Amino acid sequence: MNKLYHNSFYAMGTRCHIVLPGVEEDLCEHLFAVIKDEVNRVESSLSRFLSHSEISVINKKAAKEPVTVSEEIYGILETCREYSEMTHGAFDVSLRPLLQYWKEKNDNSTSDLRLYEIMDAIGMKQIELGNGDRSVSFVNDRVEIDLGGFGKGYALEHIQKKLMDFSVRNAFISFGESSILTMGSHPAGDHWKVGLNDYSQPGRALHTFAVNDGAVSTSSNFFVDDSGELRNHRHVINPFTGYPVEECITVSVRSDSSIVAEVLSTAFLVTRDETIALIKEQAEPCEVVKVNYVGGEPEITVY
Repeated sequence: MNKLYHNSFYAMGTRCHIVLPGVEEDLCEHLFAVIKDEVNRVESSLSRFLSHSEISVINKKAAKEPVTVSEEIYGILETCREYSEMTHGAFDVSLRPLLQYWKEKNDNSTSDLRLYEIMDAIGMKQIELGNGDRSVSFVNDRVEIDLGGFGKGYALEHIQKKLMDFSVRNAFISFGESSILTMGSHPAGDHWKVGLNDYSQPGRALHTFAVNDGAVSTSSNFFVDDSGELRNHRHVINPFTGYPVEECITVSVRSDSSIVAEVLSTAFLVTRDETIALIKEQAEPCEVVKVNYVGGEPEITVY
């Protein structure tokens, strides 16, 4: 019986863990190199942190002149626009200036006129996609694209395609436990089980997804400090108000599509419960679990 192959590498700000059961070791090593190269390729194109990436070039030039981009990036921006429409604007890749605004403020509880000026200047409507020439233009120089709520899901989709090219049936891929892809079955012959950690009692699972050939993505807006207290990063911005989300929340989405899971887990952090139910009906079949840590205790809603 073949051993369970496990390996990992660092990419996209976290570790990518790869588990391949029932695959010959030599092929596993080759697949590991193929996956690593593909993820690095995706990151080198999508990351705003890399000066040579297409997204960085767009951010630098698109307010001055139309920027012609690759078919891949143009398709990604079209997809982001579609998901923005699906989520009624909750998913928005142009919110970086708002995050920077709150990061720079000394008093993080109040706003000023500049907040509303920024809100008027950003949004998907400020990103113009040319018809037929694959050009991208910004309406003003405040716009900046950040694909942080999209990139890992997109990378997982490409990892899945690579594994399918090699006829791999069973696999478990995890980006830092927050973006997960499963293929086939667990080595025991059952579902892959993905548990949601209870951050008020670490090690306890609040909910467990049973997944075959699907993805689970979890988004949150807090971290646990050394004393075990939940601390809000204040890095999740509500595009409808311009303010950071103050409650400590996690949203997890299980979907057949790693991109859908990634996008909706991000969007649902700022979406009202009744709207989540409506959007869920439009999206591919998915399961949504929202946890609000009110007073440090988890309140769980399953959609």
